[in-house]
Amino acid sequence: MAGDYHLETGPYQTCPAVSLAKSGTKVWYHCYVTNAHGNKWTYVRVEGSSTAGWMSNDNITRQHGASTPC
Repeated sequence: MAGDYHLETGPYQTCPAVSLAKSGTKVWYHCYVTNAHGNKWTYVRVEGSSTAGWMSNDNITRQHGASTPC
């Protein structure tokens, strides 16, 4: 990631934040959804922890997020 981004409780920017993932944090992709606005979100887990949540694919660098739908 090339910035600090919140992991959300759901696949919308208005959902409450679970955690803040700092720039350079490695995350594992689990699956993705396309929300009602047509935006793709990936469910991720922070490497080395049990912290998990939804991240907009707009915030994922060098890749496109998960390839498996939820």
